[in-house]
Amino acid sequence: MDISEETLPAMKPKVEARLSAVQALFQIDQGGGSVERVLGQFAEHRLSETADAELFEKLVRGTIGSTALLDQKIAPALTAKWKLERIDATLRAILRCGVFEMIDATETPAPVLLEAYVDIAAAFFDDKDVAFVNAVLDRLTRDIRPGSLVG
Repeated sequence: MDISEETLPAMKPKVEARLSAVQALFQIDQGGGSVERVLGQFAEHRLSETADAELFEKLVRGTIGSTALLDQKIAPALTAKWKLERIDATLRAILRCGVFEMIDATETPAPVLLEAYVDIAAAFFDDKDVAFVNAVLDRLTRDIRPGSLVG
């Protein structure tokens, strides 16, 4: 689950922090090490100097620390066909991180966050999975921040 090195320099600090956070969450979920170990690996080898390192760490620590709560929020937004424990680990990381930030970063407009995580999904998946992420995060955003999305 990597993005090419050519893509990273063109990314904005928060965009890169979110993308890297999703990658770190994926790594942790797949047994790739403790939070501290993965944060250290990213700081030393994978997180560029242009990334918002503070946001990256906040997203990783916050998402991991809130996983049970996040999963309780996400599960009802899924259909019977899409159980959280059965969906792709990258999709799970995107949903968890997106919901965490939607709850935690109230200063960031909901449409900005929704678009950010849909864009991350588009970096890894085809249109069907991107539409799935969009639908789930849209539904959850309307519950978490009522009235924040138009339409």
